Amino acid sequence: MNAKVDFVHATGSSQGKRKAQEDFSSVWQPEGIGATTATRPLLAVVADGMVGHVAGQIASRLVCEHFVKSFSNNVHNVGPGLVQALEDSNDSLATAIGDDHALSGMGSTLLAGYLDATGLRWVSVGDSTLLVYREGNLYRVNADHSHGARLDKQAEAGVISQQAAKADPRRHALHSALTGERIPLQDLSLQPASLAPNDVLIFATDGLLTLSGDAIASLIRQYHYDTPQKIANELLWGVEKGHVPRQDNTTLIVVQVKPRA
Repeated sequence: MNAKVDFVHATGSSQGKRKAQEDFSSVWQPEGIGATTATRPLLAVVADGMVGHVAGQIASRLVCEHFVKSFSNNVHNVGPGLVQALEDSNDSLATAIGDDHALSGMGSTLLAGYLDATGLRWVSVGDSTLLVYREGNLYRVNADHSHGARLDKQAEAGVISQQAAKADPRRHALHSALTGERIPLQDLSLQPASLAPNDVLIFATDGLLTLSGDAIASLIRQYHYDTPQKIANELLWGVEKGHVPRQDNTTLIVVQVKPRA
């Protein structure tokens, strides 16, 4: 990315129809890097806690806070820093469970992306989603570790029907999450993916996926040149007005790649 840009961001969340908000998010920008003459990097982290609303709230907060703390100490070595921050986040759950056995079984998804002048790198575990909107098209760039993703692939291959894939009661089960134990699956991008001026990135928990990809793209297209807070608000309103029974929590971070004047 040769052009000088700014990463302008906003956050938003909705509790949906759940009894508690179990999502958490963090945004961090290092001091003194690209603050005046160059692109100032940005770290975005979202997490979706699991296993009971109290433990879920604790898990998502812990993994976000420990990820930011760990990565901020390794910001000049991005790839290894992302790996170490993921391990430290997972270890924070193991420590908390060891200190309080009432938290046993808690866990969380985690999605973290680091944007700088070279592009986008990320690490993710679970089903939180990283979307890139560019020139009218919407792309999911990280892996989905939910059982639903496997069902959808089976439906695409003709093994099962689309209806069976959508109706499967195991659809929202996860094949990987942070639990304080070994992480079964992780999606790690160490080579920077290119970014372009006017890209919009969405870091979101899976509640956003109540909306179809076409609906998300349409809303971003409509408010593309508005503020990131406006985009976040409209996406959340789109989720809420669907009136889905037991609508999950939705938390998102919207980042616009804005060219400097």
